[in-house]
Amino acid sequence: MFIKPPIFIGGAGRSGTTLLRVILDSHPNIACGPELKISPVIAQLWYDFRTMYLNIVNEYFITQEDINQIFAQMIFSLLEKYLSTTGKKRIAEKTPNNIRIFKHLHEMFPDSPLIHLIRDGRDVVASLLSMDWKTPMGEPIEYTKDVKKAARFWLSAVTAGRKFAEENSSSDKVYLEIRYEDIVNKSEECLKKLFNFIDEPWDSSVLRYYKQERNLAGESSAKQVSQKLFTSAIGRWKKDLTKEQKEEIKPIAGELLIKLGYAKDLNW
Repeated sequence: MFIKPPIFIGGAGRSGTTLLRVILDSHPNIACGPELKISPVIAQLWYDFRTMYLNIVNEYFITQEDINQIFAQMIFSLLEKYLSTTGKKRIAEKTPNNIRIFKHLHEMFPDSPLIHLIRDGRDVVASLLSMDWKTPMGEPIEYTKDVKKAARFWLSAVTAGRKFAEENSSSDKVYLEIRYEDIVNKSEECLKKLFNFIDEPWDSSVLRYYKQERNLAGESSAKQVSQKLFTSAIGRWKKDLTKEQKEEIKPIAGELLIKLGYAKDLNW
């Protein structure tokens, strides 16, 4: 298995997870490649083995702990070759939907850091509405075409990550929330906290992530993460969203925006 436990990153799409990916990948000890994407599929199968198929596998003397190890090994096998090609010591995996399976990943990798990247939901909605994402069938993804669905998408992702933290007594040791806005505005302070949390030494080269060539595999933020940190995407909702769209967001995401400190009230 890995020398150090793998690092898993998740968050609502368009929250800056690709930026965090390239920052981690710039560290001399960490490799963070293209999105694995299939980790939620593996997690669902892990869940099925632990529930509906448990009686069957028990007949073969396979326990729940065995199931954890089997699926951890599967994920390890998918990441191992990539890590070996980089010559680095540790792997990090960034798939935004990891945020919805933090509980599953924690069972399989109890010592793995789980990093939840959060961004102002209004900016996430504005960004989602600018995306031309398609389903495997070639149809537009609904939450890129409907402001209410985009707001619910952000709400459900952030809620899923925070629910894991609330329900897990040891979450303070493995779960860390990072704000996109802090990465941009308080870069060194924010990232030093992150690297301390994942037990890696600080290395200023991570601030020069944009100078490294890497396979971005067609990721939506490929252009943005190939340049220096910029603040222009913070608060984009103010000009990108219409008054009507802002009103549609408020009853869905307003309460959480206030709880997270992104808004004082609903007068925006």
